[in-house]
This record gives sequence, structure tokens and C-alpha cells, in this order.
Amino acid sequence: MPSCAHCDKNWNYMDTLKRSFRMKMKCPYCEEANYLSANSRKKSSMTSLILLPLILIGNIYLNLSIPYVILIGLLLLISIVTTTPFMIGLSKEEEPLW
Repeated sequence: MPSCAHCDKNWNYMDTLKRSFRMKMKCPYCEEANYLSANSRKKSSMTSLILLPLILIGNIYLNLSIPYVILIGLLLLISIVTTTPFMIGLSKEEEPLW
């Protein structure tokens, strides 16, 4: 779990999950603004860049029906959302991605 860049207190899973879809996140303890680090933004974009082609390639080679493709996509989406809080890193200010 990430820790606040200002007060160094660790966030719990639910607090992190609630705030993980925003670029600017307030600490639940000190109310200071935290930003996603560039490294954590790169990790999250890489997971989607890897998983989307896997779904498409799997559909082409395995000739799956549409409901199976949707089911696999939903399962992957749920797994990404539930593991996102473990990949988050915080910084005091917004960092450039490149």
C-alpha cells in the first residue's frame, strides 16, 4: 500500500482503491494533496497495453464467441482494479511522465 508523501502514514486498501482513479489524491490522515508518481502511471499503462492485445490475439486464434471474450475482458478488468492499489506510488507534486 502507498504511504503519504507528506506524513508517511500508510493508506489502507479501501482508501487507496477509492482514490486510485484520480491524479490528485487527498491523504485520509493529513488531507494534503498527493499525486500519482510517474513510475506508477507507467506501470498502470503497461498493464493495459499488454492485456488488451492478449484478449484480441486470444480471440483470433481461439475463435472464441463474443460472450466468452466479454467474460474474459471483465475478469481481467476486475483483476486490474483489485491489484491497482498495490502498484500505486505517491509524490508531493505532479511528475512529468517522460
